[in-house]
Amino acid sequence: MPGNKVVLATTQWGYHEAPAETNPYADVFSLDAARQWSRKQIEGALELVGRVGEGNADLVVMGEDVAGLGYPLTYLDDPSIFRTLAGETAALALEAVGEVAKKHSMHVVACFFEPDGEHIYNTAALVGRDGRLLGRYHKVHLPVYETWFVTPGDSFPAFETDIGVMAMLICYDDMWCESSAACALSGARIICHPSAYSPPEYRVRTRSMDAQVFYITATRAGSRICAPDATILADCSGKADGFATAEVDLEKASLGPENFWEYLYSGIRNHRERHLKLRRPDAYGRLLDDHPPALNAYPPGGLRTTPQAIREVYERQKEDYRRGLRGEEQHYTWDWSEAKGEE
Repeated sequence: MPGNKVVLATTQWGYHEAPAETNPYADVFSLDAARQWSRKQIEGALELVGRVGEGNADLVVMGEDVAGLGYPLTYLDDPSIFRTLAGETAALALEAVGEVAKKHSMHVVACFFEPDGEHIYNTAALVGRDGRLLGRYHKVHLPVYETWFVTPGDSFPAFETDIGVMAMLICYDDMWCESSAACALSGARIICHPSAYSPPEYRVRTRSMDAQVFYITATRAGSRICAPDATILADCSGKADGFATAEVDLEKASLGPENFWEYLYSGIRNHRERHLKLRRPDAYGRLLDDHPPALNAYPPGGLRTTPQAIREVYERQKEDYRRGLRGEEQHYTWDWSEAKGEE
């Protein structure tokens, strides 16, 4: 599609204080209250998506965990709470996203926890202009606490759409450059990155340029759209809830600004094409080594993944969360000042 322009969009559904009744760590927890809270989060995030759709966007990316199941995700005393809410909210979110996508004839990427048989995945779903599911991605790199209930994915698929090939990453995935590289090698021209944490700007720029893709990160603070030349095209910084859009040309984006000498020597003007054709996969074997020499600098183990270690971590976490519910100082809280629009 040479010369065809498309409108990309990212959303920023900021931090919203949840009542204690929605938190399993609270003595006043109510499953019905948690259900209503999750529904409210989904509806609020989709209201933003609908506003974007009124501007004729071709693709909109939503943040991670659209249903707001962060606390149930780590509540080990009653695992049924997370599984129940994940099953209900995944179905609700997918149906609602499909309706909005169809109404505005646009692609939407939404992220939610989703049961599949005995497993639960952190899923990014790509929904097409007709409201139908085009593909799923299951988060590959899971923080340790997420592994308590969630099964990791094992691949980075790419999906054909009428605006180009897309792939998806979720939150922690972006810590490893191999993630975006795998997406690009599968043909992705756009990487959609729903996230709970806010990736620093330099990482968004780096992932875009290294993989030669448009990189769209959607989170609670600092949602951005970046071009293959590492230019930030749009961002939501300073907005509590909002969105940002950018009109782009997928084909022309990797043509310039051109380095005269690179073109002279290789005969290839397109950065992306040159990057792909000058790769040396025969020299990259170390990337697939289960135990590279670098690991020899560290003792075996070290990760808190045994049942006993997990329980010890959980009890400390539970006390800290309850400390926060009592209004006492916690060891750590997310800094959402940017999401709230504070200086």
